[in-house]
Amino acid sequence: MKTERPTGRKMQRKPTPAEPRPRKLPGADAASRKPTSLRARKPKLTRIEKSERTRQLICQAAAEIIGEYGYAEASVARIMERAGLGHGTFYAYFDSRAELFDQLLPMKGIEVLDILHERVKGSADIVEMEYRGFLGFLEYANSHPWFFRLLHEAEVAAPKGYREHIDNIMARYRRALQRSFARGELPGYEEKELDTLAYLLISARDYVYAQHVSRSADSPSALSEAVETFRKFITFGLRGSPKERSG
Repeated sequence: MKTERPTGRKMQRKPTPAEPRPRKLPGADAASRKPTSLRARKPKLTRIEKSERTRQLICQAAAEIIGEYGYAEASVARIMERAGLGHGTFYAYFDSRAELFDQLLPMKGIEVLDILHERVKGSADIVEMEYRGFLGFLEYANSHPWFFRLLHEAEVAAPKGYREHIDNIMARYRRALQRSFARGELPGYEEKELDTLAYLLISARDYVYAQHVSRSADSPSALSEAVETFRKFITFGLRGSPKERSG
């Protein structure tokens, strides 16, 4: 039987048709070569932004500590421990606790007012505006339990800050009531009564939450009931005209 001798040549595979390559988009190579860390990197904060963020951390920590312990026990050490910052950092932003306390309530008060402004934006009339604002305030107070101690102790512990806070609220309320008055939404009132009316509405928010909602064993139900009662109160108490007395 005749055997075949190896020729020394390697057998070559018949080339197969190459699969079509996906078409690359312009700039794809550059994007793929870009490190992931660079693609996901967030813009660095400026020096001013870092400073403001640190100040906000200190103020938020102070508000929470006051809510838990009161102004008298809100030491710099407790505040900075809550903020996660070194003790000495405090004095880069405030000369003393008193200075912080005078600024704290007005700052937090403006935050609340801005939140409520968004809640009432687009209201059809004063009744809807007050309803939305009342509901928004009660919900905010329920989810930020430190706020009421910060507010109520400030009149004695930080009177300057307390007065500024009340003035800020009144300025916004006064403007809102004047707009409603000009639109004829307060037919039973004179313009000179608007400040008194503002204080009545401000007090309603404060006392209904502090004395009713926050002390209830069923806070969500108490809040819902309070809001519905307030809706009736403002519907008949703001929009209606006083009846003429006969005889």
